[in-house]
Amino acid sequence: MKCFSCPVILPIRTILARSSSTSGANANRGCLCNRIGVFFLFLSLVALGCVRTSAPLDLSSPDPSQDQWKIASYYSREAVRLRLKADELAERVAVYERLFGPDSEWVAGAKLLVEFYRNAAQERERLADMHLELAANGRQSRLAAPLSP
Repeated sequence: MKCFSCPVILPIRTILARSSSTSGANANRGCLCNRIGVFFLFLSLVALGCVRTSAPLDLSSPDPSQDQWKIASYYSREAVRLRLKADELAERVAVYERLFGPDSEWVAGAKLLVEFYRNAAQERERLADMHLELAANGRQSRLAAPLSP
């Protein structure tokens, strides 16, 4: 006889030991698949409990122990994202000028947003350059440090 939820053949003793009035929930109680499933669930929970997460990066820290390359990469990606947003809004300015006229509040607001996003992108690029410089200086100082015996 097979288990209701899996293709495992139940042992004859288990079948004979069951009473004929068992419900469907009790019929799968001794199934090997259920025990294996519970075992793997337990193992996965133990494995997840043992996983160690790294500490979040402090983006404003000039501390050389932080991963300056990763921080610089983050700021570079942010600068690109902000530049794309500014370009998209610049296209909207042209559309708003056609729809509402060049003196519209929509046009003025969109122009202010374009300026804001471009300034923010420049600031992110400056921060990325600063962290790249910190990373290069930190690497040079580690290379220049004498090895202790």
